[in-house]
Amino acid sequence: MNYFGSDALAVFGVIVQISGLVQCFTYAVGQAAQPIISENYSVHNWERIKKTRKYSLWTVAGFGVLWTAAVLLFPTTFVKVFMSPTDSVLQMSPGIMRIYGLAYLLLPLNIFATYYFQSVMQPKTALIISMARGMVLCGVLVFVFPALFGAKLLWWVMPITELAVASYTILYMVKSNKGFALK
Repeated sequence: MNYFGSDALAVFGVIVQISGLVQCFTYAVGQAAQPIISENYSVHNWERIKKTRKYSLWTVAGFGVLWTAAVLLFPTTFVKVFMSPTDSVLQMSPGIMRIYGLAYLLLPLNIFATYYFQSVMQPKTALIISMARGMVLCGVLVFVFPALFGAKLLWWVMPITELAVASYTILYMVKSNKGFALK
């Protein structure tokens, strides 16, 4: 409220609702894959782990592209679904939602990764990913961006957070895959 006012806060409320939906789609993939990956990890069936991970990654990538495209193409439609907007809210929502919506491209990967790394007995990696995207990195950026670059960069906090965490996630996914190749 200090930076943008009640109209922007209303748009952010819509973003939170969409984010919840995107996360739920991803939780479904993670919860479906986790027992399969865990069971196969316990019996050293590396090929089935890789296959399940591949299908899961393609699924979350599809969700990421779908949700990102939907928000980029139809931001005011989402606003109208979740509220009865004023003209001011409708005017500002496309810009805000198109920036924040970029986070949905990588959010599913990062959430799925927490399930995956828990399943292959790498809880530290899962915790780092979860804490970085959910609290630490975004928490720091929420304070740093307005102080250094102005309030308008607040909408970039989650896309940049998801990008940074996805870089870490991909690095450790590749490392994990190489580990399975050696076994």
